[in-house]
Amino acid sequence: MQIDRIALLKIGLIVFCFFFNFKLYSQENDSIKIEKDNFAKTLTNITNTAFQPGERLKYRVRYGIINGGEAEMTVGMQTVGYDVYYHAIATAGTTGITKSIALIQDIYESYFDITSGLPIKSIRNIHENDYRKYTETLFRHSDNVVLDLLSGTHSVPPSTFDILSAFYYARRYIFQNKIEKDEIIVLTTFFDDEIYNIKIRYKETEDYKTDFGKIHCLRFAPYIEPGGTFKTEDDMKILVSDDGNYIPVFIKMKLPVGSLKCELSGFENLMNPFGKYFLRNSKK
Repeated sequence: MQIDRIALLKIGLIVFCFFFNFKLYSQENDSIKIEKDNFAKTLTNITNTAFQPGERLKYRVRYGIINGGEAEMTVGMQTVGYDVYYHAIATAGTTGITKSIALIQDIYESYFDITSGLPIKSIRNIHENDYRKYTETLFRHSDNVVLDLLSGTHSVPPSTFDILSAFYYARRYIFQNKIEKDEIIVLTTFFDDEIYNIKIRYKETEDYKTDFGKIHCLRFAPYIEPGGTFKTEDDMKILVSDDGNYIPVFIKMKLPVGSLKCELSGFENLMNPFGKYFLRNSKK
């Protein structure tokens, strides 16, 4: 049972990085996805209006009435060689009495291109009770391969992200455009030596009461496929602020017993005023 609790807490602590990291395999359908042929052309002149260096997001994770952990995300700029990249860091850990039962101190990092949003390097530094894992992954997009420090070379599809760069890419390039009800967003990621297609379905807007007032949000649900992690769209609820920042405000995931919740608890240096209406672009 302790192992099960640790697994559930870990899911909750990293779910904020980009909604969820489960095996949801995509199929060809009406969805928002990256096309190989026009990827670079499409992104060349798009201004980043969603986030800026110095941004910090804080979250609390609860299982039922138990405050189980905290998570934090920051983004800055970092010089690598002769170029400058965004550098995002996500930390997740258990707190209080939960920490004495299940020690989790995980750190995820990503270096990604300031124009395309594609990653050049990701880092996972995992500490979960007696388990430790540290690895670095280099992304060689010209050859469609990634090179992992521990597992070696892997072939990947074009325009593959790590989970953190996928999160920032969605905020900058996808959510700023108007999304139709029931449209599906698909992003391909490389995580833990496997390829994961993150798939979420846009449902509608919803007003949600937070510690900072009532916030107008975009609501997403998991895309349901046979054999997938989720059985119904009600198994997970994702609310993203519809204010130009597009940050996760609230995530709820149903479990066999109870539910796990991840909620925004603090923020600093947002690009746009939090909660203020932001006019999204029309589709071209």
